[in-house]
Amino acid sequence: MSATATLGTFNAPTVRRVRRDEVAQPAFNRPDPYAQLMACWLDYMRTDDRDLGAGGMKLASDAEPEVNVHDAQRAADIKMGEAVGAMVDSLVMLHRWAIYKSQGIATAWRFPNADFGATLAAARDELEQKLRKNVATRLYFL
Repeated sequence: MSATATLGTFNAPTVRRVRRDEVAQPAFNRPDPYAQLMACWLDYMRTDDRDLGAGGMKLASDAEPEVNVHDAQRAADIKMGEAVGAMVDSLVMLHRWAIYKSQGIATAWRFPNADFGATLAAARDELEQKLRKNVATRLYFL
């Protein structure tokens, strides 16, 4: 008995040459600027700002000469979150609440007569236009 009788016929796999365009991938995938700014805003909204007393302050002479890059980046993200927060607060109440709900800050949808999906799309478009025009955040969209 031959192998073809019990297993059937073996067909050789077909090999096709692929063009470089079909396989080429960019070396760097650019992150979504809206998502980055919303992440900074979430960090800003969730920071614990209850300890604003003088106990945590340092005098200029007590400051360390070395700068921790992680703390510096966190401070920059918090400042960016403040700028985004100002623009979110400038939206109308319906759009502001849609942004809050989409980011998990608010849990309830307070507008039963409004469609959440349509409102969120309109709020995101309006907020993105404001983010593109703002001095602090427009560099993310270049």
